[in-house]
Amino acid sequence: MIMSVLMRTTAERNTTSALRAFLYFGVLALSFILTSQAHAASYSLSPASGSYGVGESFTVRVMVNTGGDAVNTGEARITYDTTKLTAVSVSKDGSPFNLWVTEPGVSGGAITFAGGGTSPLSGTKSILSITFRGKAEGQASVEFANASLLAGAGQNVLSGSTGATYTITAASATPEPEPTTPTTPSGNINTKIPPPDAPVIKSTTHPDQDLWYSKNEAEFSWDIPYGVVGTRVAIDKYSTGGPLEDFSIDEPPIVEWSAQNLEDGVWFFHTGFKNRGGWGTTSHYRLNIDTTAPEPFELTGIGGDLTAQVRFEARDALSGIALYRICIDGGRTRNVQPNELSAGGYTITNIDPGEHTIRVAAVDQAGNERSSETQVVVTGQRPVVDTEDVQKSGFGSIYWVSLLFMAALAVAVTMLIQERRKFQQEKDQIKREAMEVGEKLVNIFGVLRDEIEEKVLELSHKPNMTDNERSILEGLKDALDVSEELLDKEVEDVRKLLK
Repeated sequence: MIMSVLMRTTAERNTTSALRAFLYFGVLALSFILTSQAHAASYSLSPASGSYGVGESFTVRVMVNTGGDAVNTGEARITYDTTKLTAVSVSKDGSPFNLWVTEPGVSGGAITFAGGGTSPLSGTKSILSITFRGKAEGQASVEFANASLLAGAGQNVLSGSTGATYTITAASATPEPEPTTPTTPSGNINTKIPPPDAPVIKSTTHPDQDLWYSKNEAEFSWDIPYGVVGTRVAIDKYSTGGPLEDFSIDEPPIVEWSAQNLEDGVWFFHTGFKNRGGWGTTSHYRLNIDTTAPEPFELTGIGGDLTAQVRFEARDALSGIALYRICIDGGRTRNVQPNELSAGGYTITNIDPGEHTIRVAAVDQAGNERSSETQVVVTGQRPVVDTEDVQKSGFGSIYWVSLLFMAALAVAVTMLIQERRKFQQEKDQIKREAMEVGEKLVNIFGVLRDEIEEKVLELSHKPNMTDNERSILEGLKDALDVSEELLDKEVEDVRKLLK
């Protein structure tokens, strides 16, 4: 009997322990699933692998996959094998991140950045481009460190980061040695003469290296210093110049060079001088070319009470959106900056009720544009001004009386000034005329005052006067008193001067 009870108790305990273990692992599994769903964003590099020669440059894009989260901020530190790779440059052109706390850059064998965009990201986007150059043979890894992706509430939704591995092989061809064309009577380079300074490059087609242009034909020029016997030029995708065999050498030197039908993207023009001391430092000039309009976008209009909201999302993969041009019914165009948009839309106010056509043109940094139109019905009714009440109130009469008074006062002051100027030339005549003018002005002003006071008295007894009208009448009375005092003072001053 006792053994039976003990066996039953042991079985029940085993069942309870198994049930607890099942619930424990079930909660862990559920937590893992929820965490995976809530944190689905990730970083990656594109391409993730590849084979490149020593001295060859290649571009790697930093990609963000939002995984369904509304990502708007990101930061990371990207490390690379400095024995196998050299980070040449970092470009943020065309990035959806337009606000940078830490500007993308290369420092101490790593690329760092921290920034965000005014609009949340969706899908998979490229936020940076890194240009590497092969340094030595072997396997070179590029990895993410200290990375994060934040959603709108400030939550880190980063689930992981995928690095890349690149194979650096021997150079495909040995660069040609520097030209050693004899330039001295003895046939040798004169080592006592220093090489020339780097050229100063100018471009009439692309004058600013930081701006984007829609021209795919470029012209360059430079001045030739004394003693230069040759020039070399090249244009490519390398910021510091490609292999020497890509350069075109001209002896005697040239002072200008042009390129046609360049593809969209970032280009670099290189040129250097040669004198009897050899080749000098090469100068580099950046070109930003974008001849493609922004991507087609859909425009949605929502009408309201004397307002209309247009919603859209325009993108430009290369130079980025610079501004939007919005107009209603073909009227005046208003320029709207991307940071003026709110929740993917823009609200236009003070619109007449009825159906309207709204046109939005997206303009990229190079001036290319893409437009879209939509119809919207605006509701509401503008307030109607009751002009009949305004006429009955006599409000307009008060202004006419005030205008008449000010005109008479201006005439009187002008006459006094003119009489004073003539005083020095014809004192006797001015004395007689000034006295007469003074008496006439007093009489004229007295008549004018009586007339205005009579009008004011009539208006003050008008029923249903507004507070604004009473204030105007009181101000008019004060103006009469002040004007009379000023006029009496001026007349008295004239009389004193003529004594």
